[in-house]
Amino acid sequence: MAGKKGRSKKSFDRVLSMYKYKNFVAKLSNYPILKQIGWRHMDMDNTILTYVPIYEDMEVPAGTAAPVSIIEHFIREASDHLILSRCPCRSENDCQDFDPYFGCTFLGPAVRNVDPEVGRLVSMEEALEHLHQATEMGLISCLGKFKFDAVMLGVQRDHHNLMTVCHCCPCCCLSTSIPYASRETRDTVVKIPGVTVEVDMEKCNGCGACVKTCTFKQIEVVDKKAVIGEECKGCGRCAMVCKQDAISIRIEDPSYIDTCVERIAAKVNL
Repeated sequence: MAGKKGRSKKSFDRVLSMYKYKNFVAKLSNYPILKQIGWRHMDMDNTILTYVPIYEDMEVPAGTAAPVSIIEHFIREASDHLILSRCPCRSENDCQDFDPYFGCTFLGPAVRNVDPEVGRLVSMEEALEHLHQATEMGLISCLGKFKFDAVMLGVQRDHHNLMTVCHCCPCCCLSTSIPYASRETRDTVVKIPGVTVEVDMEKCNGCGACVKTCTFKQIEVVDKKAVIGEECKGCGRCAMVCKQDAISIRIEDPSYIDTCVERIAAKVNL
């Protein structure tokens, strides 16, 4: 056990510096030969991530829980919970707006072999509180399966037993590199089923605040009105920053939580 945890610390330290070059690594996915060299550990066949919007005025079907309950479900189901000692994205990119030592959460039996210097094992209740703190800070959480995280933590052989819950800022997160990646890679981030992002053209004044906050570069101002792109991931950041209340997030499918949980659960054994 001690040997496994030692390998975990070495792996974490080795991979950490890559986060400074995340845009470059993302660009490699556009070139088949370079992809095999620099992107092989990402293993897109074993990756599925979904952003969970926290916009408080989101419209959901009557009697249906908010999207954050999807993450809460997996935290409650997981056998083990771990919170990283720091966020690789924020700490390596000198984040000025959010705490670089507010770490990601990982779930599942694989976390038992993570070195204590890399992250600490916590209770289910602590993991839930950490999630709620992230929401209060304005961080947008995403969850799912990302094999590269297992490589970072030194538990790649146990990657099927590891779920990622990242608490992402709009300035430093790995997701800011997605626009530079191939379409295949971009499509591994899947929007919650039934989520729609709409712009009220009468309220929109084309200020561009939504354009600046969209980490996926899926909003542009056309004729002084915001237009949402087809690869929108439904994270809800744009609605959070719109001072005109011109952007709305709506979920029309009452079964969206079950659908999302089923899809993600098929990839990870907690």
